[in-house]
Amino acid sequence: MEFFALEWFDLIVVALGGVVVQLLTTVHILYTKDEVRSAIAWCAVVWLTSFFGVMVYLLFGISRIRRRAVAIRQRRGLAPRGGSLADPEGQNLAEITPDAPYRWLAHDRLAGRVAGTELTSGNTITPYEGGRAAYEAMATAINEAEHTVALTTYIFQADQAGRKIITALVRAKERGVDVKVLVDAVGNMYGLRPVSSLLRRHGIDVATFNPARLSWRLAFFNLRTHRKLLIIDGTKGFAGGMNIRKHHLEGAEGKRRVRDTHFGLIGPIVTQMTEAFADDWLFSSKHQLDESLWLPKVTPVSGGVAARSVPDGPDEPQQKTAMIIESALASARERVQIITPYFLPEQALLAALKQAALRGVTIDILLPLKSNLPLFSMAAMVGAKQLIEAGCRVFLSPAPFDHSKLMIVDSAWTLFGSSNWDARSLKLNFEFNIECYDEKFAAQMTRWMKPRYEAAAPVSLQDIKNRRGSHRVLGRIMWLASPYL
Repeated sequence: MEFFALEWFDLIVVALGGVVVQLLTTVHILYTKDEVRSAIAWCAVVWLTSFFGVMVYLLFGISRIRRRAVAIRQRRGLAPRGGSLADPEGQNLAEITPDAPYRWLAHDRLAGRVAGTELTSGNTITPYEGGRAAYEAMATAINEAEHTVALTTYIFQADQAGRKIITALVRAKERGVDVKVLVDAVGNMYGLRPVSSLLRRHGIDVATFNPARLSWRLAFFNLRTHRKLLIIDGTKGFAGGMNIRKHHLEGAEGKRRVRDTHFGLIGPIVTQMTEAFADDWLFSSKHQLDESLWLPKVTPVSGGVAARSVPDGPDEPQQKTAMIIESALASARERVQIITPYFLPEQALLAALKQAALRGVTIDILLPLKSNLPLFSMAAMVGAKQLIEAGCRVFLSPAPFDHSKLMIVDSAWTLFGSSNWDARSLKLNFEFNIECYDEKFAAQMTRWMKPRYEAAAPVSLQDIKNRRGSHRVLGRIMWLASPYL
């Protein structure tokens, strides 16, 4: 009897201990989560799945990366990034384009305060459609480098696409150019041969972003860098959404496997790109770049594009990209064009799209007919239904899979970069986007978009209703998990 009494006592102690842990976890959720839906969802996970739910929350629900970023910056004598939302130093749209409509002057004010970066003038931006054109331009730029090369990307594979870039990096290193490469820990493992090891064997300075080790760092291994930046001598740059891998090249039959777009940039915006890379390099390698070498004075180009960088990530106090997109939608009066490979926007963005459509703005959203992640496409149709009901137009583009990320508003404002329209990009990933205030550039990108829309098929409410039952069910399940995908 005494044995059974002790056994029951031990079980009661364990059960009470589990409840205490769940209560403490719930308190942490209530004090740290800013969104009601997120807090409710995590509380449900913790209480419905007990110990397993607590472990999942510890791994995926806590963003310790902000505290780590602040600590590293302080050790290097740098001020932590804050959320004061003050006007940045430097130019604004009223000074660059005094006759700009008031709604864009107001949007520029918001974007400057949210992004914390000034609006630069005198930039040249060149779009590259497809990997062959982009990789050729990038390799040429690296071969012409004289002082520094900085490269950061999510996926960098040592295949027929990556080898061209690797060869150029090695040659630059042999010429005495200071070359630094930052690869994401998860993206680095996409190929059979991690590119980081290959580059290190050639003496190139490589850092890995947020590697998942068997330590407390596992608690935020879900946070990745999705930025794609190449900077040459601090004066020439490349940015967009294109990884470095053979999927962006034509296949053996000469057909594209993936359609994508990248951009070449010259002008003061490149300095903001370098500053973002320097921040990530400091975070990953614990070393600070020499500003006298890496941040030279950049001369604006006469008559160039006005542009601002929007570096974003979970270490930032605001959801910068989402807030700037919502403001641009509120500024729209005529037409909004969106191309994105993954479309799982949260409620605030959905509401902004619907409100713009209900005001009479034409909202055109182009999504891939067949995604490389089919479940994402199924979930996207859940949100598409309510958008179509509000008057938005959704189109599905045929193969090849379109990985481009682009937004144009009223042929006046353009956003491009690495962010998708989903919670992972807008909350969890480190992203880099560029907004442009220039009618000529917007018109150029509108012409570039036109054949894609013409080849796409519009989606009707009947099309959504006629989907296979299994697709509708799976789509709803994925939609429920969309805040964490």
